[in-house]
Amino acid sequence: IIEPLEYIESLKTRKLFIAIDTSGSVKGNIVEKFIEKTYNILKSTDFFSVNTEIHIIQCDSEIKDVKIVHNPDELEDYIKTLTLSGFGGTDFRPVFDFVNKLVDNKEFTKLKGMIYFTDGYGTFPQKKPDYETAFVFLQNEYNNLDVPPWAIKLILNSDEI
Repeated sequence: IIEPLEYIESLKTRKLFIAIDTSGSVKGNIVEKFIEKTYNILKSTDFFSVNTEIHIIQCDSEIKDVKIVHNPDELEDYIKTLTLSGFGGTDFRPVFDFVNKLVDNKEFTKLKGMIYFTDGYGTFPQKKPDYETAFVFLQNEYNNLDVPPWAIKLILNSDEI
């Protein structure tokens, strides 16, 4: 999902979506660690070397917050002031509907993907989106066998975050 830029695309804006499950079963300190880990991975690549937009979406059964950051400083500020919203049930479809609408409206092209941090309990979209989606789960909380076959599954131990 996070790959090096092609030379011809160097003038375009890189966009990445990070969705965070903010249902009642997801804990704030784990979410913060996940975002910090993602930030460190992005910082160790050339991701921020060009125009960048990282859309961070909080969603339980509906979208609660969308924040767009453009550079490492803005992402650091977001992490420092992170306030989670939601804590209801879980439905992954609103995030996919939101992103798909942006794609349909041609607000950007060639979206590489979305990273969705979740415990896995929720309603998944029936149809595969036109972009890659990686669902990141915690080992000790993951036991959902209903993850769609099109989804990339990454199961981490809490000490790996």
